[in-house]
Amino acid sequence: MKKRKVCSFAAAFLLGTAAAEYQKILLWCVLAIYVLQWMHSIGKAGGKPAELFLWTAAFAAVAVCGVYNSYHQKAFRNTYVSLLKDGEKCLVQGEIYRKEEKEQNLFYLKNCKMQYHQKNYSCNQILLYLKAEEYAVGEILCVQGKIQTFDLPANEGGYNEREHYQSLGIDFKLIGTHVTGVYGQKDAVREWLYGIKARLKESFQKVMRDADAGVLMAMTLGDKSGMEGSRKNLYQSAGISHFYSISGLHISLIGMALYYAVRKRGAGYVLSGGIAAAIIFWYGELTGFGISTKRAAGMFFLLLYAKCRGRSYDRMTALALMAAVFAAENPALLHHAGYLLSFGAICGILLAEWVTEGRESGNKLKEALCVSFCIQITTIPIMCVFFYEISVYSAFINILIVPCVGILLGLGIAGGIAGCFFASVGEVLLYPCRLLLWLFDLACESFLRLPGASLITGKISFSALLLWYGSIFVLVAIYRKPKMRLAVLVSLPVVFLLALQRPASLELDILDVGQGDGIYLSMGEGTTMFIDGGSSSVKKVGTYRILPFLKYKGAKKIDYWFVSHCDADHINGLYEVMESGYTIEHLVVSKYMPEDDAWENLKNMAESKRVEILKMGKGDFLRGQKNDWSIKCLSLRQHGTEQDRNALSLALLLESDALRAFFAGDIGELQEKELAREWNLPNVDLYKASHHGSDYSGCRELLCRIKPKITVISCGLKNSYGHPGKKAVERILETGSSIYETRFSGQIKIRGVRLEVEEFLVL
Repeated sequence: MKKRKVCSFAAAFLLGTAAAEYQKILLWCVLAIYVLQWMHSIGKAGGKPAELFLWTAAFAAVAVCGVYNSYHQKAFRNTYVSLLKDGEKCLVQGEIYRKEEKEQNLFYLKNCKMQYHQKNYSCNQILLYLKAEEYAVGEILCVQGKIQTFDLPANEGGYNEREHYQSLGIDFKLIGTHVTGVYGQKDAVREWLYGIKARLKESFQKVMRDADAGVLMAMTLGDKSGMEGSRKNLYQSAGISHFYSISGLHISLIGMALYYAVRKRGAGYVLSGGIAAAIIFWYGELTGFGISTKRAAGMFFLLLYAKCRGRSYDRMTALALMAAVFAAENPALLHHAGYLLSFGAICGILLAEWVTEGRESGNKLKEALCVSFCIQITTIPIMCVFFYEISVYSAFINILIVPCVGILLGLGIAGGIAGCFFASVGEVLLYPCRLLLWLFDLACESFLRLPGASLITGKISFSALLLWYGSIFVLVAIYRKPKMRLAVLVSLPVVFLLALQRPASLELDILDVGQGDGIYLSMGEGTTMFIDGGSSSVKKVGTYRILPFLKYKGAKKIDYWFVSHCDADHINGLYEVMESGYTIEHLVVSKYMPEDDAWENLKNMAESKRVEILKMGKGDFLRGQKNDWSIKCLSLRQHGTEQDRNALSLALLLESDALRAFFAGDIGELQEKELAREWNLPNVDLYKASHHGSDYSGCRELLCRIKPKITVISCGLKNSYGHPGKKAVERILETGSSIYETRFSGQIKIRGVRLEVEEFLVL
């Protein structure tokens, strides 16, 4: 530690920042241990008491600076963010530092000031939406518009838009804007780069099919707007999405090629380094200087500095220093997946060097496997925290992909530039890129067809995260001793299982899917179930709400997926889940379901995905392996309503040692009265309000029978149907039931014998 003082101080600052950002006691303990370890290192090196005290005080002070910086920036943000309300007007002034062309022109403003409620505030960066108006980078805009804050997730596993943008230093966006003034001068160089980027995009789109052009635009220009969703998902599932992001690999390939090209022409270290640094800097500006680009460029500049000074370059120190600089600028970056993955991957490379230090294998394949494996084990926990699944074979896919990235990048840049002047030349140069991308797709699809290609892990706890990294450090230290290698190989799987271990318990979650239904049940003994899954107000509800939730929970499959009826707001998310390849063992429907086009389409989809279809009729049961739970079908054959989907909804009674619950889709008052007459229904703990709390459901006859302790109404905020109805709510309250609504509470979780109710979000 004493040999790498800069690295150690940077690590102390990062630990202080992390302790303040994550607010975890374990991190404060790690920070304290790190300070003690520093004292031990100084003392072991023979430092005098005065030297020991001064170095330790300085070290602790740096850690405290990290803590203070985090709290200070949070306090600065909260002075105005806590006051903001959607739809209210404000006046903003800021300098354009980046812009994007979309349906509306998108401008990123920095050095911002805001006038809100007759008060002036300095604020962080702002997103500004303008319709068909062109302004230049560097100009200062004064605009009036309506505030729109970023969304919080409505369910576990959902995308936290607010946290993501805050990690980029952006606190809110302004829409419906009116420009009241334009000041300053445009940045001619950045505007020139913006024009070049537009021409290169046009070049790719002109000579390649859209899917391939989108990949090359992302890879060479940092513009992912043209990437197809299916291709993004393919690369992410295979664990190779890094190759099309501007990263250290791209910067090192371009930067070092430029550096050595200039050196070969007789230029000195300073001139060669200066030219390479300038070109890399402007290339970073051209691509938008994303997090991984800034990290790679910063480390590259430090490498050039070391070469120019004739000093050795220490990658560990450079990495720690860049991580600390980023965290000092914006501590919220510690919540950004890209930041953690970018630095985590380099830590993996350093780990591989540490493992193989002093060993000359001479086997390039073995070395590549070691590096790829080490990158995987350092980034797996981050993937589990943010994406809840990992690609099992990604280490092997990367060995095939990475050697080709340099060729793809070089030809892509050359072909894009050539295509700006001569389309035919650009097409010739870009043709090999099409072949390489086809091979990439083929490799990904082939590996993903293998058994267990993707492992759903769920979101791991913070303690499991520390266990993982702490164990890696200890095990690798032991691995360097040849006699202990077998013990390490046996221990790694054990560490993995400990990190992912989840206690089994009964849990029921009514998801916020907008205007629709989606209910998850985990019975505690390994059986998982889902009821419905659709929405009429949320686009791609299966892709963006249901699937992330299931992966967050670590649910590798659903044993029984119940469909109450085939209205779109109950099944369109289910379609998306099946199309994604997620495992569903059984699809359970009512025997009396109308056999219309909607049912035929769902049945065909289930059969194509090899999902077994079960039909339940009056009195049919599903039971747990130990008879500790049962689901009984209460549905009755309805005469005169053979084509009424709502009336023929599947009605279910769940009974277990800890919970009784009633679910009946969208049945109406008449069907509820028939159920009340037909069955001797018990009192229930949970009533999932039928038909989203419509006035034409939830009749007194049924409610007086089941007398629910808790009622949950699944409906969308400001829905056009007026759900829930006032009369329905009054009838439910008459039973003494507590009422929760997903439109206000987000996901509603009910668990344990004591029926603990947990609201995910309260507006």
